Amino acid sequence: MNTAARRDRLLNLLHRGATTVPAVADKLGVSERTVYRDISALRASGHTVHATPGPGGGVRIAPDSRPRAVHFEVDEIMGLTLSVAILKATPHVPFARSAEAALDRARRALSADRQRAIQRLQRRVLIGRPASDRTKLTLGTVDEELLAVFERCFTGGRVLAFDYADAHGVPSSRRIECIALVLEAPCWYVVAWDLDKDAPRTFRMDRMSAPVSAGTLSETHSLAEAMDHTCPEAYGAYGDWVGTPIG
Repeated sequence: MNTAARRDRLLNLLHRGATTVPAVADKLGVSERTVYRDISALRASGHTVHATPGPGGGVRIAPDSRPRAVHFEVDEIMGLTLSVAILKATPHVPFARSAEAALDRARRALSADRQRAIQRLQRRVLIGRPASDRTKLTLGTVDEELLAVFERCFTGGRVLAFDYADAHGVPSSRRIECIALVLEAPCWYVVAWDLDKDAPRTFRMDRMSAPVSAGTLSETHSLAEAMDHTCPEAYGAYGDWVGTPIG
């Protein structure tokens, strides 16, 4: 990524809300010193950016800062895409077509490389049949922290480590490659490759806790490899999966 593109991404991150210098450095794949240099460059070009040095390194952009052109990150497009897919799966929702048209314009504004990245991710997000009544009765709350960590691992090719409680309440610690995200409304599942067991597994998101992004994956597995051995809890009988990709 060249300097101009990196600073544009930094500006985009700042306009999404207050963050920290370490978090920005991790997101952009650069050192914290580089982030501070880029902040200085943004200030020189007329943007009002406030940064607090030291541990934590808080950074934010002033609400009345210089306007910017609208640019989208891959994870933002994924969020829009998933939202539109859920709208389309719900019959007779007002403005669903308008939302889809707006999403299409946003996608076409991306570079060719980012469009391809979006397409690869879209094939790994599936909308399936609604969850059974029995599953709904056992459904808990998904940890907000998990959502943020999962997004980083899913889009950035990173290891997701977490604690898990299975259907019987038995606890375990897991390290996984996030291969696919599945919605059987209102239940979310992660189709994964368990790095310690070297085998595909499926995890219900409301049973996952204490999430950590634990480094970059050394190798990856295809969706086909994982779907050939998916857990019946998520998909019913083998061969009975009716989910469709959102892209």
